[in-house]
Amino acid sequence: MKRRLFLKGVAGASLAAPFLSSLEPRTAKAAGGTGPQRLVIFYTNNGCLTNRWFPKVENGTIEASALAGTTLEPLSDVAGKLLFARGLAMFPKGTINGYFDPHDQGMGSKLTCAPIQPYGSHWATSKSLDWVAAGLVNQGTKSPLVLSVGSAYANVKGIVSYSDAATPYSPETSPKNVYNTLTGLFSTGTTTAADYKVLQGNSILDLCKADIDTLSGMNMSKADKTKLSNWKDLMRSTEIKVVSAACNASNATNLGITSTTISSATARDTATAFTKGGDMMINLIALTMMCDANRMIILQWPGFVTFTWDGMMHTSDHHGLSHRNGSVAVGGTCAANVIDNINQIDQWYAGRYSKLVHLINSIDENGMSMLDNSMVMWLPELADGNAHNNNNLPIVIAGSAGGYLKQGQSINVDSKTLGTGNSEASCTNGNTSVGFNTGSNTGNVPLNKLYVTLLNALGRNTPNWAPVTQFGTMDTSDTTKGITNPGELTSLKA
Repeated sequence: MKRRLFLKGVAGASLAAPFLSSLEPRTAKAAGGTGPQRLVIFYTNNGCLTNRWFPKVENGTIEASALAGTTLEPLSDVAGKLLFARGLAMFPKGTINGYFDPHDQGMGSKLTCAPIQPYGSHWATSKSLDWVAAGLVNQGTKSPLVLSVGSAYANVKGIVSYSDAATPYSPETSPKNVYNTLTGLFSTGTTTAADYKVLQGNSILDLCKADIDTLSGMNMSKADKTKLSNWKDLMRSTEIKVVSAACNASNATNLGITSTTISSATARDTATAFTKGGDMMINLIALTMMCDANRMIILQWPGFVTFTWDGMMHTSDHHGLSHRNGSVAVGGTCAANVIDNINQIDQWYAGRYSKLVHLINSIDENGMSMLDNSMVMWLPELADGNAHNNNNLPIVIAGSAGGYLKQGQSINVDSKTLGTGNSEASCTNGNTSVGFNTGSNTGNVPLNKLYVTLLNALGRNTPNWAPVTQFGTMDTSDTTKGITNPGELTSLKA
């Protein structure tokens, strides 16, 4: 028997097992021999012009024609890979435990489906979706990768991720820091058969199954059996994984990621942070996925920002424009060109989301698009920014998580006709007064059920997976009822 067992050629690395030790086999982590499932959340603030954002089809097939003339027209060529989950609402919402602030709740409750504190810092009172997902499916770190640009706000209006109740998790805003965590994973050398297995979601433990089976069947001493057992336990606890050959400096360069471009994207001024910095974060998300360094990623865009780049020369910040009057106040007189300005912002974000989706879709993963194995969801803080409503939310998911979700569809999960909201009911056609009828009263199926569906899509192929049946602490605005409508949104499943 060999003194040491080596796994060579996997991403250019060699892993040596100690004397009489090997690696425990585990079930493959991806469906159909494709690749690992991942969830990327593209999170924006202050709502949008919902009547321009939603596709023309409320319930049915989505083709390019359904996106023509809408905010999401840049995604027309991948319409067949989009899923619009229509009719969803965040809970709790409204006055909860004596406190109401739609922005605090839109941030603190959106990914937790739990109340925020009615006092003090108003932090969320439960763990957020990204932390639950990372704990279930990440091979190494159990923390999600939460990114932002510019200067992140360290208060409830700037935090969407919570590692636990009243435990906010600030996003990483430095592209350089993100890049530095990935360079240590870069491989060298040529792609091997083992690399292709990595692309299917296998870990070192998967790849060594034959060796460990052979070793375990040998006649060895009790002491050797103990050593082998201890090594297996160590491998289970540390969950050592193989880095794919796709994770290398050459592919980073192909994505536009070099030390020079990282430095130029790390400037702190808002315009550079949103443009070069935002694009670099999108590239780094793709590289993170190629390295399989994290399967749960959030790109969170700050909300209190004045857009003065890419042809926009706004004088009020996005928050003020969403109120239609250009300030933190509500009501009053419409700001000049306010609808056009909001539309410019919506289209700018649509361009960034489109870049992210198209980039991930362009990456081959064992003969499939990486997007096909993933879910890239645009999730908003609010529906309409003036009405501050959190029902009939504009949500789109690109990718099917390896065939779990339907594609090329808009699915009304509610039992009623939804409509697209009334975002242009004020400040158009000569109306200069800000009204409060810009929202919608339809679409009130709990967002919790979407999260249950996403978690099962992510984790269904992990070892010893137990299906998730509920998420959050409540799915109504009655704090005494808890979860009243558990389960998935089965109409979204392929």
